[in-house]
Amino acid sequence: MRLLDKTLLITGGTSGIGEALVKQLAPRNAELAILARNPVKLKKLAEQFSNVHPYQCSLASKMDVERTMREITGKHPDISVVINNAGIQITPTFLDDDFDFNHIDDEITINLTAPIWICALMLENMLDLKAPAAFINITSGLALFPKKNSAVYCASKAGLRNFSKSFRYQLENTRISVHEAIMPLVDTPMTEGRGKGKISATAAAKAIIKGIENDRQEIYVGKAGLIPLLARVSPSLLGAIMKTG
Repeated sequence: MRLLDKTLLITGGTSGIGEALVKQLAPRNAELAILARNPVKLKKLAEQFSNVHPYQCSLASKMDVERTMREITGKHPDISVVINNAGIQITPTFLDDDFDFNHIDDEITINLTAPIWICALMLENMLDLKAPAAFINITSGLALFPKKNSAVYCASKAGLRNFSKSFRYQLENTRISVHEAIMPLVDTPMTEGRGKGKISATAAAKAIIKGIENDRQEIYVGKAGLIPLLARVSPSLLGAIMKTG
């Protein structure tokens, strides 16, 4: 699928990978509906690109997601590409003094439940399209091999990975494809101060777009591309590496 002259929906489009996707896709496509929380950043993107339409929404709220998706589908019924990019990662372990029980719900909802809501809410419109369409869910190498901290994040991305596979099976006899982009450590505000050897958000976005256009169902980005090989050769070694990643 060429990402050219299409109408797209991108969540988390004001920061990190999402912002990089917007900046690369806006000049090539007809319209972009961008969903995020920060109204100031949304306004800035809309001012930068005349074909960007900002929608402020909290993905932690089912009511807000439903309301926003009704508005988006009403104004942009021709959306054919949905990129579920938004995510959060809480780093304290359950044993740390700064662990907050109240963060569990938000992390699972934003990373896993909200993308599923959006897929469900967008499906009817996309089935009505005459041209090919696609859902792209952004996961992580941590969906396959978790690390010690961020246990809820790892679980939510593993859940999104399995949802993407099952959803793909359900849509096999339609014009809609389902892709998963498996990310390495990317240099974004979410990963600030953590890890080394990060790929830039710009490079990550470029790889995601290339993977979609090459019709790859599983898009392994950067160092994440080593995971399938290492998992076959020495899964225990890879697990030990990822554990402290």
